[in-house]
Amino acid sequence: MRSFKFSLCLGLFVYAGVLCRLAPGQAGPANAKPEDQVLQLERDWLAADGKGDTAMLARMIADDFMGGSSNGRLLDKQDVIPQGGSQGAFAGAVTRDTTVRVFGDTAVLMGAIRTADAEEIRVTMVCQRRANGWQMIAMQLGHL
Repeated sequence: MRSFKFSLCLGLFVYAGVLCRLAPGQAGPANAKPEDQVLQLERDWLAADGKGDTAMLARMIADDFMGGSSNGRLLDKQDVIPQGGSQGAFAGAVTRDTTVRVFGDTAVLMGAIRTADAEEIRVTMVCQRRANGWQMIAMQLGHL
């Protein structure tokens, strides 16, 4: 059950997921530091996943997104967006120990997520600044 739940969470996170193609200002003020914009993207991803906001998730996650599940399965964008407007696996999750490094138009976020049922998940997210803002292009999740 734990493996299935984690795989589902990963899909939704890769989801998410946090990064995204956002209209200017959606991931924070346009004049905010890129690190802060990417941190906001992660928070926005968790919020959208928790509400089952598929439209927001579709904007946040790149069409060419790649992810990896804990069981080694490769995931794409459709694998990580909850279907039918249902609440995602990260409802009530919070971030902790998050660090962002920016390299030009690419950012790497590493941190942890604590789920509503106290499960700890390590997250590595790769984001890219594209025409409409930061977007999540890759993600890997793993248990702590």
